[in-house]
Amino acid sequence: MPQLTPFFFVNQVTFNFLFLTIIIYMFTKYILPRFVRLFKSRLHINNL
Repeated sequence: MPQLTPFFFVNQVTFNFLFLTIIIYMFTKYILPRFVRLFKSRLHINNL
């Protein structure tokens, strides 16, 4: 059914956009601050 092809692509685009925003939010909120804290603590320990 070729008339459903645009809806399929729109569905893919919206799903991927939602997925990307969730991934970016998780990285900026939880994962990256943990790495920054880890590197800061390593720097602090090395300076002692």
